[in-house]
Amino acid sequence: MLARLSQRRSSRGGAGGLLLLPLLLGLMMMMTMMMMVVVEAASAEEVESEESPEILEEDDSVSTEILEPLSSDVSRVSPLSSWLIFRRNSNKGDNRRTKGSRRTSKHGLPGPPGPPGPQGPPGPPAPLLPQQQELIQELQLKLRDMASGVCFLCDRPPRVSTSFLSRLLQAVTVPRRSLLELQPFSQPSDSERSLQRGHSFNSSTGRYTAPVSGFYQLTASLLIESGDRVQIRIRDSVRAAICIESLCQSNLSVESVMGVAAGGGTFSILVTGTLYLQAGEYVSVFVDNATGSAISVLQDSLFSGILLGV
Repeated sequence: MLARLSQRRSSRGGAGGLLLLPLLLGLMMMMTMMMMVVVEAASAEEVESEESPEILEEDDSVSTEILEPLSSDVSRVSPLSSWLIFRRNSNKGDNRRTKGSRRTSKHGLPGPPGPPGPQGPPGPPAPLLPQQQELIQELQLKLRDMASGVCFLCDRPPRVSTSFLSRLLQAVTVPRRSLLELQPFSQPSDSERSLQRGHSFNSSTGRYTAPVSGFYQLTASLLIESGDRVQIRIRDSVRAAICIESLCQSNLSVESVMGVAAGGGTFSILVTGTLYLQAGEYVSVFVDNATGSAISVLQDSLFSGILLGV
């Protein structure tokens, strides 16, 4: 009876083992598929994974170690391989450890460029050239002389821009109680040409026209001859004047008055002074005979002028 019981138990155990074998094979197939899915997911997320290189190498070795026993003997599953599979899959799917939120930028998108900033301070001056240094030294010397009252042109007299000198061409008779403009005058001689500056004096009319506005020094030296007079009056005189625009009464003029002696004779009248002339105005010499007889202005009487300044 014991032999029968043992035979029945062995037959029952063999049948139970045959029934468990398909279940184990199905379980191993499912685990193999899960391993393949895990390997594919690991290869896709390899870039984003923050695991250390040592863990990845260990997992790869474990996966190869697991695949080799499965391919050789599917029916054998060890606790070590099960633990390694669990460790491998513990960070996948729903059990995946979430990464910390990546540090986002505190600033938004870059905006347009701003306006240019203020101009910076000027740089150091460039070194001066030797010519510039010489000019600066000369200017400093001139300023020093000016401050001390030294004249720059004292060593060189200013150039005379305009002047004239002319003599009366012939004697001119002035009737009694009359006013007469002296003319004509002669051309300057060779010795007198050095005194001429410009061509503003008209010898035929005896008029000098101012080329520029300014102060002019004018002079007339006249030789006058008077005859014997029958009637003598205290007011008898001869007046010589240098007038502007022939208007001796209304315009400013330079004049000189000389009394006439009863016995007559030759005498001279000197007229000199400074007048301000506008450009284009002319001056000439007039003789006013206030005596009772005619007088004569002799030849070689002088009329001259020079520009003093503007």
